[in-house]
Amino acid sequence: MRLSRSKRRGTFLLLDMTPMIDIVFLLLIFFLWTMQLVQDARTELDLPLEDGEQIAQTDQAGLIVNLLADGTLIEGDEPISLERLKVLALSTSGASSSRGGSPRPLIRADRNAPAERLNQVMNILRQSGMSGIRLATSPSR
Repeated sequence: MRLSRSKRRGTFLLLDMTPMIDIVFLLLIFFLWTMQLVQDARTELDLPLEDGEQIAQTDQAGLIVNLLADGTLIEGDEPISLERLKVLALSTSGASSSRGGSPRPLIRADRNAPAERLNQVMNILRQSGMSGIRLATSPSR
């Protein structure tokens, strides 16, 4: 019995890479754009120099409050008053307790911010039912 070779030796499968390249460029643009938005949303602060707690797992902060050196409170990208902070804290506390979790807000206070204002913010958060309030720091050099 004699086996013969197939005569289709030179056939190649052509792959069109254009859609793959398009997707890669779209993902690149998306990630660069979102990275820029995250950087714009962060308020530049001179945080206290402290090593802080070294934990491997990071917790998601439900409420992030920035306290500037002049005592201004900023949540997200807009300034807020103490009354607005009370409303935000109560709504965040209520939403977290309905999900069964305990909200752990994050305060990013400038190291030159008035201590009285920081105490007011912490008292408002504590009175609204939030425990485990975290204070952001920069690692010491």
